Amino acid sequence: MKEKQMPLVEALFEYIKKDITRYHMPGHKGGQGFSSEILDNLAQIDVTEVPGLDNLHSPQGAIYDAQRLASKAFGSDQTWFLVNGSTSGIHAMILAACPPGSSLIVPRNCHKSVVNALIIGDISPVYILPKYDKDRELVTQVSPQAIEEALGRNPNVQGVLLVSPNYYGMCPSVEEIAHIVHRAGKVLLVDEAHGAHFPFNPRLPSSAGQLGADLWVHSAHKTLPSFTQTAYLHLKGNRVDKDRVSRILSMNQTSSPSYIFMASLDWARYVMDTKGHDLLYNLMDNLENVRHQLKEMGIDNISKSIWPEVRALDPTRLVLDFKGLGLTGYQAEKILRDEEGLQLEMSDHRYGVLICTVADTRSDLQKIVQACQNLWEKHRKNVNIHFPMSISREIPKQMMSPRQAFYSKIQKIPLKESQGRIAAGTIGAYPLGIPRYCPGELIEKDGIEELISIHKKGGTLFGVDQGNYIDVVEE
Repeated sequence: MKEKQMPLVEALFEYIKKDITRYHMPGHKGGQGFSSEILDNLAQIDVTEVPGLDNLHSPQGAIYDAQRLASKAFGSDQTWFLVNGSTSGIHAMILAACPPGSSLIVPRNCHKSVVNALIIGDISPVYILPKYDKDRELVTQVSPQAIEEALGRNPNVQGVLLVSPNYYGMCPSVEEIAHIVHRAGKVLLVDEAHGAHFPFNPRLPSSAGQLGADLWVHSAHKTLPSFTQTAYLHLKGNRVDKDRVSRILSMNQTSSPSYIFMASLDWARYVMDTKGHDLLYNLMDNLENVRHQLKEMGIDNISKSIWPEVRALDPTRLVLDFKGLGLTGYQAEKILRDEEGLQLEMSDHRYGVLICTVADTRSDLQKIVQACQNLWEKHRKNVNIHFPMSISREIPKQMMSPRQAFYSKIQKIPLKESQGRIAAGTIGAYPLGIPRYCPGELIEKDGIEELISIHKKGGTLFGVDQGNYIDVVEE
């Protein structure tokens, strides 16, 4: 008998029925950021490269014009549409800037897609640690001093990669770092996935392209009204060959790009270009009011930078500190979802992160206040909690290159029995997607205990199979 069930379709419609208020990506928030004309014609615009609709891999018509308008809006010399997510852009900019056998300075809190690019390109990482605030239990950002010291110790690297902003909306001193990097004759690559809205309002942090980046990536679906898996890659200046970038994108993006995705990238640029300035002002003003109300009830939130290595904070990113309620972020997220119908983007040991965009209405934002008021009244506990972070504050010993480890003979063993073995894949906690161990690194007892503890407290691990097995290099 043929199965008549559709598990994924059913799960999606079940989620819709719950009428959840979405504080997670994509930024269009269930279609609120799109025009009815687009939503009503999705099936009709799902087409292919027929005459008049251009070709993403050799744009000369409508796609060329759309990318040119995006380049102007985002302040680049050239912009490419990405239909394989910001991951494809991160891969392209690293592979374009770094030839095989070279090395790249990378912050330890980079996304796992960066590590995968190092494997693909046979590029060696030079890891540097971001700062850590022990009192607030937060990893912040890398400092210009750390970049300068790393360049001094590693004069033959191709360049530096930054993450700006991080998941908590923290931006490093991109402009100062750009001067340091360029003075050393290197290139600056920026994973600005969470900052696609930055160019459209002066109250927001300046975008990496305005501050000296050579290549930078924007994940449109995170903060703009665009579909999941859409992003932009931007280039400025001549330190990286733009033709090489185009060739790499033709290799790592699908040969059948979605016109729905590309149309939403064009739409997102249009909305932000024509209305984004005012929409962002309204969003920030409404969030200022939300923050004030939350603080009055005892829920702290990160609204200003107190760290010298954090040059700016994204005022549209709402980060709630649940420690004062005696709750972990994991616990608070579950309660808010199950009891209040409010879904966060992510939670960790202490904090909850809400992605707020121009598609959120004032009434949507007020739901946060009411939901947190109920959380405070019903679930507050008079206990002091502390849980370990999922990001190493020590760089594990690199036993072999990421590529060597990935292509070695692999053995699956239980995570709890992996002390002293060499990781063959990326292992860490998600959300964030930041590895605790990267391929080629020596697994130590502290890291194993940290990951197991996070899992027990409600975190989700990646690089760990069912039964808590991980990939290690065979001895």
